[in-house]
Amino acid sequence: MRTPMPGAWSTANVNLAWEGEEIADQLYDRVGVEGVYAVLVDADSESDGRGFHAVQRADRGPTYHVGDAVDEAVDCCAPDYEDMLVRFIQRAQQVDKPFYVDAAPYAGGVAGVIGLWYGLTALGARRARRTDEKEHLDVTRPLLNEEIIALSQQVSALPTTSDPQQSKLSKDVLDTVEKARQRLDAAKGDADVEAVTTLLGSARYGLVCLDAVRAGKPIPEPTAPCFFDPRHGPSTDAVEWQPERGSVREVSVCAACKQRAVAGEEPQVRMVEKWSDNFRPYWEVGEDVSAYIDGYWSQGDGRRWWFPDDDARRTGDRMRARWRSRRPGARFSRWSSDVGSSVSSWSASSGNGSDSGSGWSSGSSRRSWSSRTRSSSGGSSRRSSRRSGGSRGF
Repeated sequence: MRTPMPGAWSTANVNLAWEGEEIADQLYDRVGVEGVYAVLVDADSESDGRGFHAVQRADRGPTYHVGDAVDEAVDCCAPDYEDMLVRFIQRAQQVDKPFYVDAAPYAGGVAGVIGLWYGLTALGARRARRTDEKEHLDVTRPLLNEEIIALSQQVSALPTTSDPQQSKLSKDVLDTVEKARQRLDAAKGDADVEAVTTLLGSARYGLVCLDAVRAGKPIPEPTAPCFFDPRHGPSTDAVEWQPERGSVREVSVCAACKQRAVAGEEPQVRMVEKWSDNFRPYWEVGEDVSAYIDGYWSQGDGRRWWFPDDDARRTGDRMRARWRSRRPGARFSRWSSDVGSSVSSWSASSGNGSDSGSGWSSGSSRRSWSSRTRSSSGGSSRRSSRRSGGSRGF
């Protein structure tokens, strides 16, 4: 570090050829060595040119707190020149480290807190969802057990045959029912319930294919299950139906339900016991049977048939939206949105109350000058980069 000074103090008025940091820059031009250059101009007052100016010129190495050192020297010790220089040297020797160096320990702590929050939030979301799915399973497990038993008995009653195609279809149906039974035994949530009902729907479609082969007919295309009761198997026709609170719509039904509708009889609806001695049509039970419905109305390749009841679809959508809203990402997005809205509101209110003009603050005691590069003689062949600097009159 270089801190050149005038050789003697003078009390005469001074007309400076250069202002501010340019004085230190001119000294650097003549010496031609990278470093910190400080110039203390002696005069009777600030208006006469008295001031302290310093600049660091360097292309390599650390950056020092030169500007802060000038401020501290003037604020603490002016007009005592010797004390000013001592304080300047002490402060200007400190390296100006990037903010992230000092912030690193705090950043680690913040990251730990964020990680803890993320983990606890994710754990809470999973626990809440598991609680919901356990309640759903309590409602749907008895239904599925009943359906698996009935379907197993129906497959077991099939007559034996020597036809290879019929034998294969019978075996496929039996294997599908067995897979559904095993999946239900290990069921823990909605994904298992949906898988079981998808398998049961496939088994019933297999029985329809078996009937078609026996009758010498072509194998039919898969269709949505009978709306009134999925246990009836794939639909074969459509009828108009109106729920208690809704408009008339067309629903897919099996042949038996079509005959009842033509005859003016009430359809045979799949009833579910929601509460003790309280049976309702399965589509009115709520989110407890959302996975049950999703599985039956799945085509098995990521596509789904359209379920006719609007309330049941909306119930399932709300349930899944609630689960998503509990996740850390969703909560963080809501928090960010709230903060952004608050900042926007604050900025708008502040902008309305502030002056539209611009000006200089009268409370600032620091003076700065534009850096005009001027060299009259000697010095380096090229100027190194300005790293830091400062000028203060006093």
